[in-house]
Amino acid sequence: MPDTSCVVRISAYPETMNTHPHVIVVGAGILGASIAYHLVKAGAKVTVVDEGKPANRATHGSFGWINAHSPEDVGYFQFRLESIRRWHKLKAELPALPVRFGGTLNWEDPPEKIEAFQRALDEGGNPARLLSSDEIATLEPRLAEPPARAIEAALEGVADPAGIAEALLFAAIGKGAVLRTNARVEALTFDGKRVAGVEVPEGIIEGDAVVMTTGTATAALLADHGFTLPMDNAPGLLITTTPVPPLTERILTSLKLHVWQKDDGTLLVGEDFGGTDPSEGVDAICARVMERLQAFFSDLGPVEIAATSVMRRPMPADSYPALGQVPGLNGLWVAVTHSGVTLAPMIGESLAYEITSGKMVKALHPYRVHRFA
Repeated sequence: MPDTSCVVRISAYPETMNTHPHVIVVGAGILGASIAYHLVKAGAKVTVVDEGKPANRATHGSFGWINAHSPEDVGYFQFRLESIRRWHKLKAELPALPVRFGGTLNWEDPPEKIEAFQRALDEGGNPARLLSSDEIATLEPRLAEPPARAIEAALEGVADPAGIAEALLFAAIGKGAVLRTNARVEALTFDGKRVAGVEVPEGIIEGDAVVMTTGTATAALLADHGFTLPMDNAPGLLITTTPVPPLTERILTSLKLHVWQKDDGTLLVGEDFGGTDPSEGVDAICARVMERLQAFFSDLGPVEIAATSVMRRPMPADSYPALGQVPGLNGLWVAVTHSGVTLAPMIGESLAYEITSGKMVKALHPYRVHRFA
């Protein structure tokens, strides 16, 4: 249950909303799937609409790291940490979710800062310990050159975002949700001043509320209705390799390479978990990353690039999530953030509570979309 120790009635919430509203979720990525799943659990009727197939945009190009770093930003650090705890809860609830909590091994900080960073993580509530080179070599025997020191954050994990979106949608459908794919939303429909549905090529889908989880497209959709959401959607390049024998159970984040191994043996690799700016040229970046990968593991053997993804990451201009009901558009909600994988359970559960109860969750207050009004 979200933190409701300090909740207030949403002033713009439609008084006619019933206790089992019909909510239209636009976007079938990991955020939309989480919101849909938690809405049906809360008793709502749900229709998920996507212009393509589930997880066909930013979710598909995500690195999939579930993490809480940046402890100097105490509020956002705790927000992410709470979502990690809810990931563990959700995994227990749905054991088949493609999520793995093997932890992170991180040595991307300079040696003179790594001890202070480990201490800040640990004291902030993200259990972390500082490992020596010998301890690292024992945990990760396939590393070619174990660093002098690294931080192990055992609570963190990795996710297959597309697989999770599909699994959550499947679970939501099992509870009565409806999924409509290849249905592009062309416009919102209104009942007076209240958003009352969406228009798709086949007609109008009516509802009591609409939630937009449309990533990089969110700003343009809101601009059509007079609300400006400043976004900084930076592109990023990630590489998926062909399968290799088991190397590691953890996410490994060093100064020059971020990598983790999926259950099928493929590696997801980048110079940074957010993806490298592709403006340098995809071929040049791929050659450099693959050279670093060969040097990263001992006796790696032949490995090839199976796929590359260049995606624009949805990022509000101030780098924080934009969540909640849109000012001046009664019944319209948004959820857009670069940290969709980490924050999916927290956002899904909290917005579902707000939409079905008419009350606001205190933890979302710093990240409400109305700060841009």
